Amino acid sequence: MADFTELPVDTEGVGTYHFNRFRIAFEPPRGSKNAAALLPAILYANFPTYINSNAATAEWGDHLYDQYKTIHFQGIAKFLGINLAAPHSDWVAIKWVDSNLAFTVQTLRREFFDTVEDGAPIVATSLINIVPVIPPPVIPLINIGGIGATANIPWNRRHFLAGRRGWRIGDGSVFGLSSKVIVLETVAVERFSSQEYNIADWIIGLETKVPDVWLAFLNNFVNMNGCNPIDQALKPNWTKAKRSMYVQLSFDSLDILRSNQEFIDAYKLFPNILP
Repeated sequence: MADFTELPVDTEGVGTYHFNRFRIAFEPPRGSKNAAALLPAILYANFPTYINSNAATAEWGDHLYDQYKTIHFQGIAKFLGINLAAPHSDWVAIKWVDSNLAFTVQTLRREFFDTVEDGAPIVATSLINIVPVIPPPVIPLINIGGIGATANIPWNRRHFLAGRRGWRIGDGSVFGLSSKVIVLETVAVERFSSQEYNIADWIIGLETKVPDVWLAFLNNFVNMNGCNPIDQALKPNWTKAKRSMYVQLSFDSLDILRSNQEFIDAYKLFPNILP
């Protein structure tokens, strides 16, 4: 058996479709005239470094998916001092890359045994102690991973999202902004990969934690490469935060998502965001 199985958004996801865009604009780096042209390759080569924050950590994976490189993520979702994301980590495979422009990843289900994640108690079951009155939707989650139970269960091996995310960096004019700035953007089409994660979202708001990861990522890239962020005119339905801007939308079907103008605009820049 292969080490991983893909989690396509349409066949492996449950619930509504989530579409989001996060971007930051900044001045071209000073120095060499070709400095800006090197940024996409720098982004790709050092990608895990820019993820690391109070919201998540990442490293290049020590397993391949077929011939594709992987990235191994660890989310941080603390509640009353407990990281409810542990013991669980997420894997993605780089399905498409142009180191001079952009790259796209596909979420995965891990198939190999992990001594920590498959042999340790599920920390998230501390919800038994945290939630004084357990609502009915939570009962299946607790039954699966009660105190003393192991994490060797199907949903724990899945990336908590099914779908794809892409990153692109380039001249601002490509993104509808001034050609005097550089823009770094990340875009995703995703759904929760199992009903258990839908339940966790209902309890602790998993989707509300997504901006923390990508806003930190954008700022880390700008800061670590010595660039100065530039304020952007706020687009309709977008939100400004931490020197960046973003939009999050939800749709009942993939067809409705495809017809949304915000998605249409993003798809022109990220044609690999859907299989």
